[in-house]
Amino acid sequence: MEQNVEKHEYDTPSLTVHGSIETITQGGGGSTAIDASFPAHTPIGDLTFS
Repeated sequence: MEQNVEKHEYDTPSLTVHGSIETITQGGGGSTAIDASFPAHTPIGDLTFS
């Protein structure tokens, strides 16, 4: 018994560079508060985001 299987062309994955990881992850910098500064279940409104 012969199967009729349609094959699709393989698209090679690619990587897009948006800048250095150091520069990208410093967007929230400027605060001295870290995750450990806040107790578990701190309401979102009480968290400090910059």
